[in-house]
This record gives sequence, C-alpha cells and structure tokens, in this order.
Amino acid sequence: MTPPSDSHPILQVKNLKTYFYTGQGTVKAVDDVSFHVGRGQVLGVVGESGCGKSMTSLSVLRLVPPPGKIVSGDLLFDGQSLSGLNSEAMRKIRGKEISMIFQEPMTSLNPVFTAGEQVAEMLRLHLNMNRKEARERTYELFRLVGIPSEEKRYDDYPHQLSGGMRQRVMIAMAISCNPKLIFADEPTTALDVTIQAQILNLLHDLKEKFNMAMVLISHDLGIIAESANEVAVMYAGKIVEYSGTKGLFANPLHPYTRGLLESLPRFDENGGKPKRLKAIAGVVPRLFDLPAGCPFEPRCPFVMPVCKTSPPPLEEKEPGHWASCWLENKH
Repeated sequence: MTPPSDSHPILQVKNLKTYFYTGQGTVKAVDDVSFHVGRGQVLGVVGESGCGKSMTSLSVLRLVPPPGKIVSGDLLFDGQSLSGLNSEAMRKIRGKEISMIFQEPMTSLNPVFTAGEQVAEMLRLHLNMNRKEARERTYELFRLVGIPSEEKRYDDYPHQLSGGMRQRVMIAMAISCNPKLIFADEPTTALDVTIQAQILNLLHDLKEKFNMAMVLISHDLGIIAESANEVAVMYAGKIVEYSGTKGLFANPLHPYTRGLLESLPRFDENGGKPKRLKAIAGVVPRLFDLPAGCPFEPRCPFVMPVCKTSPPPLEEKEPGHWASCWLENKH
C-alpha cells in the first residue's frame, strides 16, 4: 500500500523505480517510492547520504544521469502525466512549472556566465522576454531574494560571490517563472549557521508569497521540523516512514527514524550533564546488494526472524502515519 494523497495535490508520485545498471549489479536508487505534495505545502524528505533523496527529485524532473533509468512509476504534476512527455515538452515544464535549487551552487552555476545572465536566460527562454525586460526583471528578483547592489551583482561571476549570495542567485533562478513546485536539495549545505537561517527564512517567505509547493530535501531533522507539513523518511531507496511532521517527531514508528531522532544533540534544561549522543550502528547497505528482508535489518536493535526474510510493506500503523516495519506500534 502507499500513502494516500489529498484530493488535488500538485504532485503525485506512484510506485517510482529508478535503477542504475552497473558492472557490479543493479543499483536500486529509488525503489517503489510513492508520495504526494499538496498545493502550497512543504514535504520534507530526510535520510542519510545515498538513500535516494536527490535521485527521487531528479527522477521527477526527468534528469536521471546515465546509466540510470526510470524503470516504472507514474508521475502526475497538476493532473498531467510527466511520464509520457517527450524531451521538448518536459523542458517547457522544467524551470517554468517545476524548479530545483541544487545542492552546490558553485557547481550548479555556470562559471563563464555572469550571475545575472544566468537568471535572465531563464526569463528569455520560458517567458519570451527581450534582453532589456529580462535584465529589469532580474534586478527585481535579486532585490526579492535579498541580493544588494543588484546592478553590480548582475555582472558578477559566480566566483566573485559568497556562498550565501550564490545560493540566493540559485533561488532567484528557481522562482523566476513563478513555478508551482520547487525541489530544494540541501539548500543550506556548506553555509554557516546564520546564513542557513537566512536562506530558510527566505524560502519560507517566498513560498508564502507565491503559494508554491516545495519538496525540501535534507539530512537535518531540525530544518525539517521547522519547515515541513509532512515528512518522508528514506532509507536504501525506499520510504520507510511517512507522516505529518508533528506525528513523526512525537511518535516515530520506524526504528531508523527513532535512531535519527536519538542522534540529535540535546541540552539538559536543568543544567545537568549532557547525555552522550547515540549513533546508529553499522552502515547503509550497498544498493546493489541489499538484504533479502528489511533493508534496515542489519542495523536494527529490534530485529526479528521475519525481518531477515521478508521486506515489510509500507502500512498505515496509525491514522495518517505510515511505516515499513514488522514491529507493532509498541516500540
């Protein structure tokens, strides 16, 4: 079974599988993943590096790099199927209707074009603006995302900008065509804490201003707790828990989610000695050599015989709270 969707979500992903066929074997980067994103809502996607978070977003955008291939699944955006669109039709949607803020702005921005030109190109391509109109609109976007001296910054190259400024340029590019949905892939990676907060506040304000939906990909549970309406926890290419944010943090049902939450640092309000951080034992399994049963079984403190032989289905354990685990809700 899969998590239910609301009546008119902006995005529905059903049973998505994206595999990489390599010499070592078939890498199941995204393995039977289903979720939805409501209009104007934020879905947080969390998990360790290599769990399939970024590849899920690239699959929706049809940007899977070779030798990867979308094997099966339905992708419905605003009621329209993306799966059957040709490359040209998909290009018209990508950037205009659905945008992405990539993880590393220094590698995502083209080093040989100025920051302003890269934003203006989006406007000329998707909105048919002339060069003057695109430049003026880029000035507006730079002001909107908090880039000062916008006329000077327009002519700066990416290497002349700080990490925070480059990320703001990426955000300006992402919102330039008023998209209905944005994928934000680790948007605060490599930024210091104060700049992280500014970028997150900016994304929140823009989402509210333009009523955009967002898929926020992060390994930082604090960011997800503050920003998301619903959360999908991924492990080894699968969603292992799916819930409203409050429900997930108040009562995590999957041992992996519990492990993630227990690994967060906590301060004793009474001034006592801080507790030692708990770590999840072991490492993420290789995606071309997964266990026969539950992918988390080798690391799980609650493992049972059935976990070693049968993959648990994603089931509704509580109203609106889904988990892929053979344990009942008693742990």
